[in-house]
Amino acid sequence: MDAILYGNGFNLLSENCPSWQDLLTNISDKDQSPILNGIPPTLQYEQVYLAPHSSFSNISDGEDETRLKEAVKRRLSAIKSNEFYDRLLNLGVTSFLTTNYDHTIYDNVENRVIDKNYAEKIYSIKRWKKVNINNLDYTIFQFHGDITNVRSIMLGLDHYGGALARIQDYVKGYFSEKIEDKKKRVNSEGELSIAKRLTSKIEFDSINYGFTDNGTQLVSWIDAFFFANLHIIGITLDFSEIDIWWLLSRRARLLKNGYIKNQVYYYPTFPMSEIHCHLPKLRLLERMGVKVIYHKQTLDIEKGYTDYPKIYNEQIDNMERLINILP
Repeated sequence: MDAILYGNGFNLLSENCPSWQDLLTNISDKDQSPILNGIPPTLQYEQVYLAPHSSFSNISDGEDETRLKEAVKRRLSAIKSNEFYDRLLNLGVTSFLTTNYDHTIYDNVENRVIDKNYAEKIYSIKRWKKVNINNLDYTIFQFHGDITNVRSIMLGLDHYGGALARIQDYVKGYFSEKIEDKKKRVNSEGELSIAKRLTSKIEFDSINYGFTDNGTQLVSWIDAFFFANLHIIGITLDFSEIDIWWLLSRRARLLKNGYIKNQVYYYPTFPMSEIHCHLPKLRLLERMGVKVIYHKQTLDIEKGYTDYPKIYNEQIDNMERLINILP
């Protein structure tokens, strides 16, 4: 099966979509605590939340950050869909993973959501929704949270760290047993780990561990990194995305042991004239067994801008060709 992981790059192709920097600047105190440059985005958020003279300085550590995340939600709720989302939805793939919190892929039409699992309040290991668009059903895993529940919106390093711990538990086969003891973690010599599932073709009764049938072959979105042909596009893969990089690293270790059969593809969407800024990351991806698919578009020096629509159209064409030839 194929799955697509898309990021905020698709939103940025819509009119009036805020960038990450715009979002943080909008919710920060520009005079009291201006955004610090040169630090990872996750820590930029922490700076907004923790700055001693910010509007949020009266929120005690451990309290709900709802006010701050509500401000983010307001900015994201108005983003309109675009033709590039339409192209994604017409590739014949029905399983989508995204780092986006918004509902732009189905143009914020909430009655298109026909089924869902929103049981998790903060983290998103089991979170999914099924949407119907033009009479076709798609399953969407918003693993960085969903503006429907602002507490789930994953912004700062604290939230990323907690999410990574739960991802590691899932990959190692640790689950909270739903029926008998929600606090009990179950793992009989790793028999439910990703490695065991790959080598022994073990199937487990996911319902007992709080998972619900999402209509795909994936129990959790995490499975896509190990069991599906995963196509990654519209995301810069900044090293602050510790959850994605940990999963790619874990997959690379299993690949080294001969356990992995799936393919992971990364489709860069920066102009090729800027490739020197990204080469270390691209080389690392290739050493981890990720196939990097390059496009041919470059910076238009005469016009002074990058034609991102051309880049995305070319990369979606490349993705479509690969999807059509993969077994």
